Amino acid sequence: MIGITVTVDADHLDNIEAVGAALRLRGMRIDQVHDTIGIISGAVVDEESTVLESVPGVQSVETENTIQIPPPDADPQ
Repeated sequence: MIGITVTVDADHLDNIEAVGAALRLRGMRIDQVHDTIGIISGAVVDEESTVLESVPGVQSVETENTIQIPPPDADPQ
């Protein structure tokens, strides 16, 4: 699963819970709903992230980036 952040469009902010329910039906695990700013965060199977963009009320779907820093004692490249 990959972490994602869904931005809800302005027309659907009053119904953000309904947007979240539709996202769950399409396989998203909802971790947090930030109704004040219109953001829903969670995770989904990688292949399913593009399907979420078709949910009514979804403005955008962004995947989380993971940065891994080597330990201090690792050899430099």
